[in-house]
Amino acid sequence: MNLQDTAEKRKAIIEFCAKAGQIIGQEAIGMLEKEEAWESILEGISEPIVRPEKVASLIAGRETKLVNVEREAVVTKGRQKGLAKDCDPDYRIMKEYDITGQSTSEGKVKDFLTYFRDKYDFLSSLLQHRQGFSPKSPEKLKGLKKYEQVDLAGMVIERWVSKAGNITIELETPESKFLAIVSKDDLALTREAERILVDDVVGIKGKKFTDEMVIVQSIIWPDMSQRPPKLSERDLSVCLVSDTHVGSKLFMEKEFTRFLSWINGDTASEKEAERLGKIKYLVVAGDNVDGVGVYPEQYDELAIRDIYAQYGKFCELIGQVPEHIEVFIIPGQHDAVRRADPQPAIPGEFVKGLEGRGNVHFVGSPSWVEIEGLKCLIYHGGSFHDMYAATKHLSVKEPQNAMIELLRRRDISTGFGLNQPYVPEKRDFMVIREEPDFYFGGDMHHKGYSHYRGCTVANAGCWQERTNFQIREGHVPTPGIALDISLKTRRITENNFKGEVGNA
Repeated sequence: MNLQDTAEKRKAIIEFCAKAGQIIGQEAIGMLEKEEAWESILEGISEPIVRPEKVASLIAGRETKLVNVEREAVVTKGRQKGLAKDCDPDYRIMKEYDITGQSTSEGKVKDFLTYFRDKYDFLSSLLQHRQGFSPKSPEKLKGLKKYEQVDLAGMVIERWVSKAGNITIELETPESKFLAIVSKDDLALTREAERILVDDVVGIKGKKFTDEMVIVQSIIWPDMSQRPPKLSERDLSVCLVSDTHVGSKLFMEKEFTRFLSWINGDTASEKEAERLGKIKYLVVAGDNVDGVGVYPEQYDELAIRDIYAQYGKFCELIGQVPEHIEVFIIPGQHDAVRRADPQPAIPGEFVKGLEGRGNVHFVGSPSWVEIEGLKCLIYHGGSFHDMYAATKHLSVKEPQNAMIELLRRRDISTGFGLNQPYVPEKRDFMVIREEPDFYFGGDMHHKGYSHYRGCTVANAGCWQERTNFQIREGHVPTPGIALDISLKTRRITENNFKGEVGNA
């Protein structure tokens, strides 16, 4: 490019910004002069000042896309038919259980006290209504004879193994504390006690030993009630995906594009086309992008090194979901929100590419959505890691079992002050205040699903190849899988876009 061409381009850039009411400096102009598509880059900037950092990020995003053009696949849209396309959606975002716009914590001592009191009051109230269980205040122990039967409830402060080999649990109530001893000779009860975590609220049926100690005979969890699964009247389905990690070099874009083509009706099978025609809802359960600076040395593992460009690509992909499908998207630890639970919805500034898409809804984690009269709890799953670390009976290859453990507790947090951080909100958004019909999760990069007391729990795996960290840990993920679940029958179909589509 000669000096005259450079001067003309510089003049055109300045005039373009002037017409848009924007201010641009020499550094940003110098960067744009080198770009053939400088106009489209400027069109992507809505701020009144065109900053060089923003220009650089948009250029980086364009270069990444151009480099990857050869391996990107085109979404094929088939012929959409079926009930889902022709019927109106029936959903309600249960905002009362979503932290988005409701965070009031200042991190002061009073916030912590209010948080723990709210947790205790709710969970202990569930125990008080358990049939055959009537918890008393620990102060009542003083009036009982030794070995007299007693029911107690409390929040776990600590759990340890005594010198004699018995599990000892220290619990507290707003009034006092007490110790619960589990005999090492009772193997079944010992296995149950090993599941107990710090901050759990549990009931104890036992015998008085001293004025501050009981011998445990059984452990009572807040838990779900025994009930049959509730089914929808309309024959519709919900689809679940999670952990796309857009922006990572390991993001499986080809497989995810196959998924998008599939959900757009691209299939030669009449039977599968009929099943696709029932998908009315899509849940995307967090870690939507890989983020920037989430862990050491991540920068070298990124294909897109700007967070805005990562979300731009994510929006481009999600924007190809058919508009008759309602999409609910929660954040995860890699998304552009606070790492601590509860997490608010992804801010609009990052997902402008989906503005105007009335069928796409960004909600917090955890969040609740009622679809077709069925209540769905959606939580990415940051607390899973502490549960795996603290217990012996769970495996990352079976995430559904960890999810069931949280349902038994009626609490998806797993101990304040451990690996997963929590914000001490005045109202505990992590307790499970209602009994969900569905519990959708992610984070573990491994599929798993089950049914527990009327609730279907499901984790769909991921869309990222095996990472170096997972190799070191010996964890083998199950990528490229989308689950679709019938709301009318609870039948789960496992769709593998890295291999063949199959049923479960």
